[in-house]
Amino acid sequence: MRPASRLYGSHIRALCARYDAALARAACDAVLIGAGTPLTIHRDDQDFPFRADPLFVQWSPLTAHPGSALLYQPGRRPLLLVAESQDYWHQAAPIPDGPWLNSLEIRKVPRREALRRYLPRRKISLALLGDARQWRGTGIDGVINPRSLLTELDYERAWKTAWEVECIRAATVVALAGHRAVGQAFKAGLSEFEMGLMFNAASGQTDQELPYPAIVAMNRHGATLHYQHRDRSRPSPRDRHSLLLDAGCSALGYASDITRSHAARRGVFASLIRDMDRIQQKLCALVRPGISFPELQLAAHVEIAGVLASRELVRMSPEEMVESRVTDAFLPHGLGHLLGLQVHDVGGDLASRRGGSLPRPERFPRLRLTRPLEAGMVLTIEPGLYFIDSLLARLRRGRHGRRVNWPAIDELHACGGIRIEDNVLVTRDGHRNLTRELEAAG
Repeated sequence: MRPASRLYGSHIRALCARYDAALARAACDAVLIGAGTPLTIHRDDQDFPFRADPLFVQWSPLTAHPGSALLYQPGRRPLLLVAESQDYWHQAAPIPDGPWLNSLEIRKVPRREALRRYLPRRKISLALLGDARQWRGTGIDGVINPRSLLTELDYERAWKTAWEVECIRAATVVALAGHRAVGQAFKAGLSEFEMGLMFNAASGQTDQELPYPAIVAMNRHGATLHYQHRDRSRPSPRDRHSLLLDAGCSALGYASDITRSHAARRGVFASLIRDMDRIQQKLCALVRPGISFPELQLAAHVEIAGVLASRELVRMSPEEMVESRVTDAFLPHGLGHLLGLQVHDVGGDLASRRGGSLPRPERFPRLRLTRPLEAGMVLTIEPGLYFIDSLLARLRRGRHGRRVNWPAIDELHACGGIRIEDNVLVTRDGHRNLTRELEAAG
């Protein structure tokens, strides 16, 4: 699946208009956006995996070209400067084929010091965006990462062009292929390590190409929200209870972010997964322009409380559970975040183009997204229900501990937790669930 070429041309025109306004307000004549440069491992001669700067990738999907840059001057064609050193130790990545070959002026640069020759000869006010290390030794004079310009660009990134939406959809297609493969691998009894390899093979992406390290969490590991290991042992059928797979892919520099939970057998935990899937779809249905994300977060806690009450895991009314924050022990994270060039896209708490932060509600101090939803935003909706030892211990000691059905909780303890996550586009009249529509299409 590849986005239509015509969408890229419209995307570039939209970026030009966005930058024209932002540069004028920042009193800058032009901007040079760096892809970045690799960071060398301490006391070693190898580099950490390279990640191109998101603002650079937004113009062109060259994710494996460190030292490259894009020069934009209002009223002129964007100039893509591709670093291609004459190095016999490493092979330079080719420039991928695509519509950017026609929309951008492209020049190959043998070394980063040569970037300077492509700058205007007259004295201008130049903004330099990206990792400051890239500009060292180049002799390029400019203001590095001016705050006002970065803030406005970060704020604008929340609204996706049609090209960006299609890139996220393309990333979703390959991620779903990985999820299907891992679902079958879990049924076959494979280990976390093996399932991680299966995800990469089915999606056709390496670990470095993924937008974030895939979380392949079996059993109790599902209670660690960002579980980062891969157990190589295969648990026996009797000791295999659950799988939480949080894994997305990249397409042309844009990310998808999908989570699915699986039960090894029928029973209460399998029923809870069905409950959580129903809740997640109900929360997705609430997505529309104008609704505040804290309002969705509160709705998630109300729904979780309903499940805890209906399954008799907590002997309290849903309203009482939410009011007393009992649900915090079972859902300790935010409901979602902006998605796009980064898996946790920036600007979720910006008050305006000029900056300032929208306050996080006291009830939910960890939210990544506090802006009211608007058409064009892409976000994740990912409610969870977990059995986390430290949070349960605190709940047990608290004044509501006696109202928890601890024998029932103990039976679910080995399963770790549940999370269901989709990528949702806010539209003018509601939303589109990009994940589910592609999942249904097979």
